Amino acid sequence: MITSMRGQSRSRATEPPRISRKITETLNGQNIEYAVKPDGTIYMIPATAGAKVYFKNQKPELGDSYFNLFERAEENHARQYGNTTSLARGQVQNFVGFTIDGGKLTAVTYEIDQNQHNAQPFIVDQFGIMKETKPDPVQEKVSKVTVTFHGDTKTSKGFTWYTSQQVTGSDLQIVEKSAVAPDFTNGITFQGRSAASTNSAAELVHKAEATKLKPNTSYDFRVGDAALGVWSETGTFRTAPESGAFTFIDLADTQAKAEDEAVLSSETFAKALATVPEAQFVVHNGDIVDKGIKEEQWNWLLGHSQESLLRTTLVPSAGNHEDENYAFIEHFNVQQPDNSATETGAYYSYDYSNAHFVVLNSNEDSDVYDNFSVEQVEWLKQDVQKAKKAGAEWVIVNIHKGPYTTSNHATDSDIMGANGVRSKIAPIMAELGIDFVLQGHDHIYARTKPIKADGKAAEPEKITEMLNGEKLEYSVNPDGTIYLIPATAGPKVYYKNPNEKLGDAYYGLFERAEENHAAKYGPDPSDNRRPKRSQVQNFVGITIDGGKLTAVSYEIDQNLNGAQPFIIDQFGIVKKDVQTPNPDPGTPGPGTPNPGPGTSNPGSGSNSGSGNNPGSGSGSGSENGSGAGNGTNPGNGSETGSQPGSNPGTDSGNGNLPALKDTAGHWAKSAIDKAVAAGFVNGYGDGTFRPNQQVTRAEFMAMLGRALHLTEGGTKLMFTDAGKIPSWAKDAVAQGVAAGIISGYKDGSFGPHKPLNRAELVAMIVRASGMNPDSEAELTFKDTKEIPKWAAPYIATAVDAGLVGGVGNNHFAPQQFATRAEAVTLIIGLLEYVN
Repeated sequence: MITSMRGQSRSRATEPPRISRKITETLNGQNIEYAVKPDGTIYMIPATAGAKVYFKNQKPELGDSYFNLFERAEENHARQYGNTTSLARGQVQNFVGFTIDGGKLTAVTYEIDQNQHNAQPFIVDQFGIMKETKPDPVQEKVSKVTVTFHGDTKTSKGFTWYTSQQVTGSDLQIVEKSAVAPDFTNGITFQGRSAASTNSAAELVHKAEATKLKPNTSYDFRVGDAALGVWSETGTFRTAPESGAFTFIDLADTQAKAEDEAVLSSETFAKALATVPEAQFVVHNGDIVDKGIKEEQWNWLLGHSQESLLRTTLVPSAGNHEDENYAFIEHFNVQQPDNSATETGAYYSYDYSNAHFVVLNSNEDSDVYDNFSVEQVEWLKQDVQKAKKAGAEWVIVNIHKGPYTTSNHATDSDIMGANGVRSKIAPIMAELGIDFVLQGHDHIYARTKPIKADGKAAEPEKITEMLNGEKLEYSVNPDGTIYLIPATAGPKVYYKNPNEKLGDAYYGLFERAEENHAAKYGPDPSDNRRPKRSQVQNFVGITIDGGKLTAVSYEIDQNLNGAQPFIIDQFGIVKKDVQTPNPDPGTPGPGTPNPGPGTSNPGSGSNSGSGNNPGSGSGSGSENGSGAGNGTNPGNGSETGSQPGSNPGTDSGNGNLPALKDTAGHWAKSAIDKAVAAGFVNGYGDGTFRPNQQVTRAEFMAMLGRALHLTEGGTKLMFTDAGKIPSWAKDAVAQGVAAGIISGYKDGSFGPHKPLNRAELVAMIVRASGMNPDSEAELTFKDTKEIPKWAAPYIATAVDAGLVGGVGNNHFAPQQFATRAEAVTLIIGLLEYVN
């Protein structure tokens, strides 16, 4: 017979046991309860390992008071084979496996039934004891770290993370970013708070805020428990600027039913950040996971996305798949209005430069509004009016269940019914003068014309510009609100809604309302009402520059372009009564390559002034999704990235130059200032330096040639694409080839406009220095296996010389595209080294 008695503090069995605090974990696919520091002795009898068995004692002198001392006190499991011990004899045997690990005892009880499972052992009980001793920092970890806006975006940030219940400290440490690894001993520490997770009994939720920060400044951070020495990986964030252009990413519906689908969603995050490296934050339009109360799904998505999430600020709205039991608010530290309900999600707002962003919670209900409480709608009205009075030039809304979509949910009663979002909330959007609404929920790409309060579409004046080699139409001062749904960033997709309730009049409200791009792959094998899952994902890069909003929509097709993003749509809004700092129609948009020949001072990206972690982005951000080859080591691949143009900010300066607009607070400002003073690099005609813009092979050689004062001439260029090398770079390239600093590809091309990755950049620096690469040196970066063999000796030599380090978390990121900031920092380091 198996019996176990836990928590009894006295020897007299007639007194009630003291109840120990318990924590629950998962083991062998089942819950296991640990009695935490029990005040008493736990007794156990494992039953028999042999033939003889007894039945449970039924004598009345024992009674309930005695058996209440036990956690397990059932009848002998062998009794099912006979009502006498003779008949039951030899049928069932038991044994127990124990593990003691520090202050933790785990017991798993097994049974052998001669009539079941081929007489093989199976588990019948598991339990444990935990002594509240100091946890082992090696075994403890910080997980599910998210960074959000909390309060003034210029001076504060919010942080959320999870740990086991043993890690009770809630410490946040930050330090201003520099070119070297962060030293948190000289940083600032903020104390947070923790509480038990509602949906994960074994975990604590920690939250903290960093305040009184500098505007437009990059910081490194880590969260954890200082007393235990348990810390997260190092992350990076940037505070908002006082004013100026900025870029962000919009995506939606990363929900995943299985871990492999969550990996797919995490890849969309990473590709979006690589494609739009100047993005200061990521807006998520809801349905982050498939079932919010299943913590395992948060582990999947936030876990696989952790590297991305440690390097950006997330702006989430609650979807209907995380509308229960505080599942949303426990994962994000946002500043919702006082006394607002948070069980189903949260609503909040924030200012960024000249724009005001409103995040709504479409999981509420009332007698007046489907999906919204009266309190939330009144808050919306007051919040927007207050923001406009304070000078906000743009108002953008993030909502999960939006009013204007083109798939399944467009005909739902909570959308088009009498109290539906389209009927009640959309008119309010127009009346409040909201410019742009970002929606989720319907898993298809679509965008509207400006929608007026009466539900009709306005036909605004439009102006046309060229971007990425294609026309882009800007709506001028649109009389109404434009709605966008970016499709899905995860696996789930829907077909276009054919319901007659919509018809031509409804679809006439849209600029884009085509069939789902995944439809060409046929119905999903598990649900033929929907296109095949996991084939197509989307995201949008959006730049606001004064009175000009530019949106570039990207698609990832798992069957095309090496599953790299490509552009499917671009559009914009212009407010003519708002000053636009850079009105040149050639101003590049979010994450886009350089304009073509003849454009003055070309360069990629927007003039956003962002200062992300050095080397942000990756080799996957090209427009065409191509670009194999390693740049400085022979290889093949088509060019991607920047296109030919005039000298991109590398001319030596003439006279005293004005201060650069976008380097204040940037981690590389000191190196950039030295580079400008040395005369081997300069800013652009609009006064920016664009430190986070990718650097091309031609650009870098022009910088390096000027810095090293390489003599004119060099080798005659015999590359098949020599005619594509800009005139301002030809001498530098020829000198670099002659000096053995750079070479071409196996196919005979040079690829002047191909962006450099970090491995290539470092190899060129080492070659230029005259140092001999050490082929025997070993690297200790976590991603060493991703470093090409030809590049490893160069990187090891540069690390030993102190010329280069990792990008954080002990990663080198060899395939990340290098930035202008990194390029000048390495050149300055090279000059100091050789001198």
